[in-house]
Amino acid sequence: MLVAASDADWAIITDLVVILVSAALVAVVMQPMRLAAIPAYLIAGAVVGPRALGLVPSPEGLGAISHLAIILLLFGIGLELHLSVLKHRLAHMIAAGIGSCLLSVGAGWPIAVWFGLAPPAALAVSMALALSSTALVMRIITQRRELRRMRGRLALSILVIQDLIVLGMLAAIPALAAWAGSDMTPTAGTTVRFTGDGGALQFAVEAILRVSAVALLIVVGRLVLPRVLRESFKGRSLEVMTLAGVAAALLTAVVAQAIGFSLEMGAFLAGFMLAGTPFRHQLSGQIGPLRDIFIAVFFTTLGMKLDPSIVAQWWWVILAGGAVMMAFKAALISGVCWALGTTASIAIAVGLSLAQAGEFSLIVLGAAHDKGIIDNATTATAIAIVVISLVLTPALVELGGRFARVGAAIGTAPWVKSSLLRDPSGSGPSPLNRGKHVIIAGYGPIGCLIAEQLERVGVDAVIVELNPATVQEQSRKGRRVIFGDVGNVEVLESAGIGKAHALVLTIPDEEAVLRACAVARRRAPDIFIAARTRVVSKQAGLMEVGADSVTVDETSAATQMLRAVMACIEMGPDEDTSGTRRDLSP
Repeated sequence: MLVAASDADWAIITDLVVILVSAALVAVVMQPMRLAAIPAYLIAGAVVGPRALGLVPSPEGLGAISHLAIILLLFGIGLELHLSVLKHRLAHMIAAGIGSCLLSVGAGWPIAVWFGLAPPAALAVSMALALSSTALVMRIITQRRELRRMRGRLALSILVIQDLIVLGMLAAIPALAAWAGSDMTPTAGTTVRFTGDGGALQFAVEAILRVSAVALLIVVGRLVLPRVLRESFKGRSLEVMTLAGVAAALLTAVVAQAIGFSLEMGAFLAGFMLAGTPFRHQLSGQIGPLRDIFIAVFFTTLGMKLDPSIVAQWWWVILAGGAVMMAFKAALISGVCWALGTTASIAIAVGLSLAQAGEFSLIVLGAAHDKGIIDNATTATAIAIVVISLVLTPALVELGGRFARVGAAIGTAPWVKSSLLRDPSGSGPSPLNRGKHVIIAGYGPIGCLIAEQLERVGVDAVIVELNPATVQEQSRKGRRVIFGDVGNVEVLESAGIGKAHALVLTIPDEEAVLRACAVARRRAPDIFIAARTRVVSKQAGLMEVGADSVTVDETSAATQMLRAVMACIEMGPDEDTSGTRRDLSP
């Protein structure tokens, strides 16, 4: 038994090495062609997968890692969504998600029949292709720093609604199988029935119970999780806090799955419950590198589902079907968003961003294939359409940004008097990016003094601090404070590094200051960086990585002491440095 377990572990490790190496190689090779990383991962998977070179004969063993990638991705997305930025637009966003998905299914059904599929099979395929890729779209949006903009929020809301609708689609598969005349029976554990009054009532009761359970989970989580993170940081260990945050995400994901939702939805809820806490920026930055590695594994594994022989045989169907699918989805989603009140430029950008099929499309296609609704050739062709649409998505997102000028000339729908689905300032940056300001890292005596002096001359200051008590206290006083390590890219972005006048590093940790200088200089080449160090030996290193001004505690202390001594010498022995006479008698 030990030998078998060891062999299985070795096979997984070998597959993982092949996936990471191939993904890295293809991504590096594709860089001169300006191909985004995620399409490169998909291509790498198709090359090394079991249907091509066969270097990874059974990618199913990496399914857990793939799930973990989406869990971390959606956890990070949830961290970005504070309830205050959604509450005034939530109804419109939900309507956009439901309306666009239903219209996509309705439009895709007759088109699939026209391509030669039977009505049940056509409906199953149209349901699958109506879903977009949460993992890919959210990854691109976060990389482009557009999650706080209306186009990012609207795209996310539609994707979340689609992820919920997946549950209904999967529940409808047995009914489609019966319609298709399949002799395959529902799998064990299937409790939802669509025939008879009792089945409909049971389905409604289960839906109400699930929604109630999720609401209870959110309430309990918002009360408990912030306290858990606060306790985990009492030892001043960022690693322990990150561990507690990831554990909370996984636990919530497991609870959500037990309720009847997906693991990914549970992770999103965990992030959403922590979005109102000061820990969100630090957590988002800490999980970023690990998430990026898992995302590479996920999309490379996803690319292995592409069968080159099917592509070669049915290439014209794949190209035509993919083009029709993306064109109709882009038009329908854009039209629904525009009709609900968003500007035409945002509507076009969202429609093009969500024109692809997604990872849940593969789940619906797999379920329909298992029930005998669609055959092997149809399944393989549909999977090829999904993968190719994913490869084209980064280009479509970029195209959506270029169409913004065209949409600006159209404006909003004529029946919309006041639109809630638009960026409040036109371009929609976060409040910290709207004006120039100074970022102060560390709110000890030095940082406090600098902040007070800046306030006196009317300069806004954003404080980055690792003491939760200080963050809470200064927030109550109305100051803009962010909890986190200033060397964390996400923390710097949240502080508005791109629009800041200067970055002042007052923290006494030389290594942290060195790391923050390097990161800040890469993110904002023109920003003025003032750093502090305790010893002269660190000054040159800070200047090399990007600091414009370095204050050395040793030199500063010597300078102040020398001034006092020189003032004393110049004024005479009977006068103090402030100009008042001293009594030097014993």
